[in-house]
Amino acid sequence: MIHKLAGDIANELQDCSPDDLRLECYDLLHMKDSAPQMDDETIAVIGMPVYVGKIPVPGMNAISMLNGNGAMAFTAVSYGSRTYGNALYELGHFAEAQGFKVVGAGAFAVKYGAGLRRRRPSGIHVDSSSLAEFGKAASAKIRRLTGCDVEGLKIKPAPLEVSGRLPVHRVSRISPKAAEIAQDILQRVCIIRRESEWYL
Repeated sequence: MIHKLAGDIANELQDCSPDDLRLECYDLLHMKDSAPQMDDETIAVIGMPVYVGKIPVPGMNAISMLNGNGAMAFTAVSYGSRTYGNALYELGHFAEAQGFKVVGAGAFAVKYGAGLRRRRPSGIHVDSSSLAEFGKAASAKIRRLTGCDVEGLKIKPAPLEVSGRLPVHRVSRISPKAAEIAQDILQRVCIIRRESEWYL
């Protein structure tokens, strides 16, 4: 999902740069010690899956390896057609803490293929039309924000307003059955959001 979104944004912005734009993708969970170098000329797209309405703890640890150095960033989460809870707010908060300027955020619903088992689906389909719309809108925002070469006249992005709060992450040793029961309870009491949402 993130690779497609980053590719869509890069394709939309190809005509803005005299040089060819370079698209690089990293799996933060499998990086050792070498985090990518970024600066204010970088546009980052940072994505995570949602787990029980939060960013997974390994994902939080992975983000802490990054240093945004003022790079513009778009954050995105994928969720299972129920709710993304506070994950989108949380991801934006952690990205800002690592030095990124978050200028857009999106939560994208994932649907399981027909006839697949509920717990371990082999086919997952992202809301591709909403993802494409977000990519176009994100590219348009980048054009507006970088439309002037004079540093003092560049448009400063307004703070992004994503609703949510920072959830508490507790690491505990509970059985898989107890975790499944907790997930089912959360799904029953949460607001159901079956459509993707994004903020720019």
